[in-house]
Amino acid sequence: MSIQESLTLIAIMLAPAFFSLLGMAALGSPAVAVISEISAKTKRRVFYDKYGQQTAAMGLLLLLLFLVIQAGASALAVIRFPQLASRFFIPSLPIIIAISAMGVFAVLGLAYFATWKKMRNAKGIHMAMGMIAAVAALTAVAVAVSVKLLIGLPPEAGQYPLTAGSMLWPMSAMYVVLCVCAAAGLSCVYLVIRRNKDDFGRDYYRFSLNLASRWALVSMLIFLACQGWLFAVLPDMFRTMTMQTPLGLVWAAGCILGLACAGLWAATARSDTPLRLKGLTILAAGLLWLMHAMNVTVFMNYMSMF
Repeated sequence: MSIQESLTLIAIMLAPAFFSLLGMAALGSPAVAVISEISAKTKRRVFYDKYGQQTAAMGLLLLLLFLVIQAGASALAVIRFPQLASRFFIPSLPIIIAISAMGVFAVLGLAYFATWKKMRNAKGIHMAMGMIAAVAALTAVAVAVSVKLLIGLPPEAGQYPLTAGSMLWPMSAMYVVLCVCAAAGLSCVYLVIRRNKDDFGRDYYRFSLNLASRWALVSMLIFLACQGWLFAVLPDMFRTMTMQTPLGLVWAAGCILGLACAGLWAATARSDTPLRLKGLTILAAGLLWLMHAMNVTVFMNYMSMF
């Protein structure tokens, strides 16, 4: 693959990566919202609850969009790629776990997001719904990664070796963490967009933007550590392909963009006037999108080698 072909593939992946990032933010929103809700109870600070409420509002919008896109993508896959789609239902695959977890997330996630105000007097039940929805969402992501790796193998290859040195573990961890990062990073943008409509006061926005930026920063650093873990356990053919083709440059550029996002979120997290840095939150979200497109480009090439 030449540099020109790599750039073309990145450009092609921009649109799918955009909607994928929104979907991951929807999947990560319950975790961010429920931990904020729990923090409000344990630390007795209402700003945590307000941030959780706004994250839940964002999560509701993204979840509805995610369900529509997922339904359309599944229908398209069945119609256009019936042989590939049929492999999702091989009995040995953990597809049932992924589907079940996604169903639990969809039902409880919608209920959790939509009842934030209505269940103010039943916080225990509400937080329980949020915790189950968060665990279900992140479980669905982790299992879906294993399913995608498994269906990439030819039927005669048998089971994928689920060992500590396989690609499955770092990739599962990487995408679970990226969901949380996407939720926190996009919540920064959501807070800025909703500033004039919700207007909870300057002190609240300083607190919430600092908090959301810290969430995004920490999760991005963990994500990049998972990338290093993944590179360390790459099969020889993948490592050779990465080091001897422009894919290595694409991967490296993605990591650099991830570090740039972390730097922007660190600046917002440390600022006493983060609203003045609202442009940085939007820039960080844009760089996160581009980073995700580069990651998709790399791993699409890996899947093509199976």
